[in-house]
Amino acid sequence: MKYQVRDLVIEHNHTLHISECAHMMRSQRKVSISQGAQAEIANDARISLKQSHELMGKEAGGLGNISYTRDDLKHYLRTKRERGLNYGEAGAILRYFEEQKLENLSFFHTEQLDCEEQITNIFWADASMLMDYTYFGDVVTFDTTYKTNKEYRPLGVFVEFNQFRQLVIFGATLLYDETIESFKWVFGTFVEAVCGRHPKTIFTDHDAAMVATISAVMPSTYHGLCTFHIRVNFMKHFGNYYKDGSNLPYRFAECMYEIEDENEFIMAWDAMLKEHKLETNEWLCGINACRKKWAKCFMKGAWTAGMRSTQLSESLNASIKNYLKLDHDLVQFFKHFNRVVDEKRYNELRAEYHSRQKLPMLGLQQTLVLIQAASIYSLCMFVAFQNEYDESTTMVILDQKHTTMHVECSVSHYDGRRERRVILNPITKDITCSCNLFEQEGILCSHALKVYDMIGAKFIPDQYVTKRWTKKARSRGSVDCKGREISSDPSLYFPSILAISTRNGKTCYQGCHVKSRYKVSQ
Repeated sequence: MKYQVRDLVIEHNHTLHISECAHMMRSQRKVSISQGAQAEIANDARISLKQSHELMGKEAGGLGNISYTRDDLKHYLRTKRERGLNYGEAGAILRYFEEQKLENLSFFHTEQLDCEEQITNIFWADASMLMDYTYFGDVVTFDTTYKTNKEYRPLGVFVEFNQFRQLVIFGATLLYDETIESFKWVFGTFVEAVCGRHPKTIFTDHDAAMVATISAVMPSTYHGLCTFHIRVNFMKHFGNYYKDGSNLPYRFAECMYEIEDENEFIMAWDAMLKEHKLETNEWLCGINACRKKWAKCFMKGAWTAGMRSTQLSESLNASIKNYLKLDHDLVQFFKHFNRVVDEKRYNELRAEYHSRQKLPMLGLQQTLVLIQAASIYSLCMFVAFQNEYDESTTMVILDQKHTTMHVECSVSHYDGRRERRVILNPITKDITCSCNLFEQEGILCSHALKVYDMIGAKFIPDQYVTKRWTKKARSRGSVDCKGREISSDPSLYFPSILAISTRNGKTCYQGCHVKSRYKVSQ
């Protein structure tokens, strides 16, 4: 069928828009899929709507060249969020987790339901967290904090040091409450996520529910109490002693950090209580009952990697609170939590970069053992080792006893500090020191280094190079609880929209600035 124009009226009954305003007409306004994705990325990065709209206008050569207004962008983001919550917050959380699992098959999550099929507790760990546990999961700290979400659910995080002594995260949980039942589920789920590998040591605050749970779920794990929390609680109970110039705070700190002999601790503790008439104080009696979890002299056999508190967890919680608002729903909470995690991982990348760019400063350039240490240890651990080596030059050997297999030495600082007993096997180079620094933190002490120097040993024996502190701490592979090899790079599964748009952006830039390429880019 053909149409013919029979009549034409030139005059309109309304004023026509000028071409510069065409993009404002309702019929012409639409947020495309790629523009929407870009807006979501900007929103997740906490870029304001106004700045996001202006940025897209700059990319297009002016606001008039994009097919939507700022209000359209605001409507798009609100609609997207509402659509995501169509099945309720619980359904949206599950959808979010499934999206994460599509990006990386090793993403682990699980939820606990109550008798009414409502979600109570949530645990999740991404692929990088599981990999980090493989390398650094020998010691774990766990702490909970409130006010990270509008439901005021406690957020719990499992964290520890990496080879740069920076924070790494092994998993996180949102709890319904802090009861024994909830903690049993959380710690049991955490063990499941890391393929049943229990940490050697875990530090928590002095919570009765956690104490009971850890002994049941991780019976082979040493449970230490956070010394920072203990000191804070001490100040709450005995703050008036700080004002009066009493020696009670000093005596308590001495029992916690300095005394190395168990019998000496008992005598000092009893003398402290007697001096200040605190023999019946309920808090002191309670904390003394669990002294094996916090006093230095009772922790000699525990591997701590230099950790004595949960302040790493609290540092992470402080960072999370800087990013989150109480009106965020749980899906927003997870997205912003991931931003904090990404920031911590980027800090590790920076440390890795600087470790390859900068050479450590050697105090004695020609010392072979320091040259070896600089080549194998991360920068911060080399500094720690060098400090021990420098200290060894101030040590003196007071006495030596030779047996068939061993040499036993008494070593002390030249100014007469506490003597240390060092036992060395000259054949195998196995060595032990009564200070237990290597057994606790994985680095040779100054006393052991002095004895090695006495026998002319120029290198650190292989058995005393703790891999978690070396530059090659991440050199081995890792598998998840399904037996799959873990890769922390999601681009190996699916390329991201941002990665593709970045490549296209480069092509567009070249096409717009080089005349000969303009037609090709079109």
